[in-house]
Amino acid sequence: MATDRSAALSEHYVLGDFLVDETFPDMAKALAPSEEVQANLRRLAGILEQVEAHFPGGWAVRSGFRDQALNEACRELGLPASADSLHLLGCAADVAPRGEQDVEAVFHWLSEHGHGGLDLQEAVVYPNKGFIHLAVPHPSYDRPRRFIMRV
Repeated sequence: MATDRSAALSEHYVLGDFLVDETFPDMAKALAPSEEVQANLRRLAGILEQVEAHFPGGWAVRSGFRDQALNEACRELGLPASADSLHLLGCAADVAPRGEQDVEAVFHWLSEHGHGGLDLQEAVVYPNKGFIHLAVPHPSYDRPRRFIMRV
C-alpha cells in the first residue's frame, strides 16, 4: 500500500512535510514510514505547531524521518547523523524558518519551555546554518534531554 503523503499530522503539517531530505531528495521520495513512525511524526508535528504559535511565518522541514539507508547515506557524507538517530524513529526533524524568525530567540524559548511544557528530547540550534534540530522522546532512547546551540 502506498504512503499517503497528504495525510494530516497536525493543523499545518502533513506526512509528506516530514518525508524529505534536502541532501538526498530522491531517497526521501521512497520513504514509507510504519504506523509507529507516523504516530511519532504526529507528536513531532505537534511540537512544531507550538513553535509556529510563538514564532509564526512557517517552518520548513529540511530533513525529517530517515530510514536506515537514508541515515547511512547522511553518515557516509559526513553529516551529523548518529547511528541511533531519533530521525530513524520519526522522532526528529531539522527545521528552518520560512520567514525572518531569529533561531537564537527560538532556542532560548525552547530551552525555557523544553524542561517543562514542551515534550522535547532535543533542541539543537545551528544559528550560522539557520536551522534547528527538534526531537521528541522515544522509550528506547535513554539519553538525557539536551538543549544546545552550535555554531
